[in-house]
Amino acid sequence: MDTVLLVGSALAVASILSTRVAQRFGVPTLVVFVGIGMMAGSSGFGGVAFDDYGLALNVGLFALAVILLSGGLDTKASAFREALLPASLLATVGVLVKMLLIAVLARFVTPFSWLEAMLLGAVLAPTDAAAVFSVLKGRGLPRRLRSVLEVESGTNDPVSVYLTVTIAAALSGGAVGVGDAVIGVVVQLALGGAIGWLGGRALTTVSNAVEIPAFGLYPILVLAGGLLVFSATNLLGGSGFLAIYVTGLVLGNRPLTQGHAIRRFMDGIAWGAQIAMFLVLGLLSFPDRLLASMPVALTVTAALTLIARPASLAVVLVPLGRWLPRFRFDLREITVLSWAGLKGAVPIILAIVPLLQRVPNGELLFDIVFVVVIAGTAVQGATVVPLARVLGLLEPPTPEPPLRLELGGAAPPGSGVFDVLLVGGAPAVGRTIGEIELPEEIVIAAIARGKRMISPRGGVRFEADDHVYLITTEAGQDPIPAAFRARPEADEDPPGRAASSGG
Repeated sequence: MDTVLLVGSALAVASILSTRVAQRFGVPTLVVFVGIGMMAGSSGFGGVAFDDYGLALNVGLFALAVILLSGGLDTKASAFREALLPASLLATVGVLVKMLLIAVLARFVTPFSWLEAMLLGAVLAPTDAAAVFSVLKGRGLPRRLRSVLEVESGTNDPVSVYLTVTIAAALSGGAVGVGDAVIGVVVQLALGGAIGWLGGRALTTVSNAVEIPAFGLYPILVLAGGLLVFSATNLLGGSGFLAIYVTGLVLGNRPLTQGHAIRRFMDGIAWGAQIAMFLVLGLLSFPDRLLASMPVALTVTAALTLIARPASLAVVLVPLGRWLPRFRFDLREITVLSWAGLKGAVPIILAIVPLLQRVPNGELLFDIVFVVVIAGTAVQGATVVPLARVLGLLEPPTPEPPLRLELGGAAPPGSGVFDVLLVGGAPAVGRTIGEIELPEEIVIAAIARGKRMISPRGGVRFEADDHVYLITTEAGQDPIPAAFRARPEADEDPPGRAASSGG
């Protein structure tokens, strides 16, 4: 036991420290985590022998559930609604288009049969929530594009999982009709969405109504409740992945006791889940086998990136933009959406299913998928932000506030602290606190000016670039008073951001 803990903790420490290097050189963290796992594996320097595919699958499924719960908590309901239609079409029709195009290519460059080639397509079709959330978060991609990518990655797993399991079962001697497959996908999506919404509402009610004596148990309650929804949905025949994502979405957009502590906890747990998942997947790989599959895998990578992904976007978004102009994306936006369709752990985890079911050519399929994911993510993840910058689609990132204020303890649900950055066009600039009329539910807690902290007395005069910290009891409403907003000609968007909240 001590040896396992020693090796596991050492790999975790190395992975955490490597995130700084990855950020410096623009390398996606998942590639670094997998690389550390590969170096520690039986074919690497560490010599750790690991070939338990069943354990790796379970670790991956658990980690993905945690990551989706955290991603849902961080997704704004308004952004979800705006992106739902295009993202849901990409998560269904787009997945099918990619599966078929990859299958056609694989049929001619691999020894796979048509059904095996379709299995490869089903495994490689989904984008990955962990990769998308970690690579794109805080990088300045426009909200319109980032929302589509995040919602697509959070909702496209059910179709790919169902197709993978169905085709693998058929290759193992079973038989499933097209009609049954379609009905199965619809049932999975419907149950997943409905149970996730009900679970999120129930978990919100319980969290707000029950007074737990130890504040640290609130985040554990949300995590355990989310996993309860995930497993129950799977047992009922729905998509647990969709259910836990929707649960997080509901929780993240309603007043929630200890909401800030819950988000911070889930962010840390999600990072831990990513590290564990990618380390295990790295240990599971065999570099000598990967080298043998490299030529075919790189061909599939190029086809997926340059043909299948762009084609799926064209099939879905071009007609949608013609029918509904608000969903019209120009060529620059489609280019970025195409290049940012990142792969990650999901395809590698799905590639374990054929191995467990002893599907013919299962090892070759796994090796191809592994190389496709690592090569594609390394290239696309490192270049998607520079590409958006070249195309003029990168927005300046929101500056980090100079300090962080929190409402701890038993802060009422719906309360929160908001950091508002005053730009030059805001009416409050040049006026004193006493001259500003604030709503009754808002109090100025502090003003940060450069490296100075200024007490919010009535005679203090606001200056441009001040960070004003507001305590509000209505965090679910728009918390920024008109005096702190930039005039339309100076800035179209309100200059505020949530620094922390109790709900």
